[in-house]
Amino acid sequence: MLTVAQLFFWLILYSFIGWVYESTLCSVTQHKLVNRGFLAGPLCPIYGFGALVIILCLGREANSSILSLFLSGAVLTCTLEYLTSWLMEKLFHARWWDYSHYRFQLNGRVCLLGAVAFGTMSVLILKVVHPFVKDLTERIPEQILYIICGLLLLLVAADTVTTVRSVVNMNQKLAEVQAALDRIKERVSDVKDDISERRGRLHDHGQKILERVEQNSLWTNRVKELLSQRRFQERRLLKAFPRFAPVNHRDALEVLKAKLEEFRREKRSK
Repeated sequence: MLTVAQLFFWLILYSFIGWVYESTLCSVTQHKLVNRGFLAGPLCPIYGFGALVIILCLGREANSSILSLFLSGAVLTCTLEYLTSWLMEKLFHARWWDYSHYRFQLNGRVCLLGAVAFGTMSVLILKVVHPFVKDLTERIPEQILYIICGLLLLLVAADTVTTVRSVVNMNQKLAEVQAALDRIKERVSDVKDDISERRGRLHDHGQKILERVEQNSLWTNRVKELLSQRRFQERRLLKAFPRFAPVNHRDALEVLKAKLEEFRREKRSK
């Protein structure tokens, strides 16, 4: 039980460190504050699991050469990232990140730049960070550690359930909106041509579609109601994952983004 509690504590701790790294990096590159991560809380679980994989697989080789640890860590963490990307796509029918615009990448799921960053982090974890974390964890009394882990488990479980439900609801919303768009495209050829012409052009793509179809009789009150729902989780996820791309509902996603942008402008003008 003590070992399990320690592993879970490390998972949460490194997930938090990963969240700090990702949020800082994305906030700097996007010039705005970004709460990066699948969960609403300050955690990026993929970093936590990545750190555990490194610790469990390479911990006994921490005294090996830096190059060896770098290469091994890069391979292990990139494999984890690739599998995570594939699994999330299968579970939620969407791509959450895409490195296709990078020069050296594999199916858009991993890239060379990420491998270099993860390899470097692996060395830092094994050589510098984890010895300190391990010593700190061992100083925490067992009962206190169990209480901390129990509370963290409840919080993470609640966050996970809430987030997954939000993603499922968003997918259902996108499916309904896409179905309405498809019906309109079948009957109104100029709308179909307009959407086809703008496909792949992210700038004002959704806004143009929205302007063309909002007055159409097939754009039902139900669809309008769906787009009018201002859900925090949807805004957060789309902001955290700017390259989020549903497999079958790309036009609907652009329309949803356009509607959220309208809400944002209205809020600013008040």
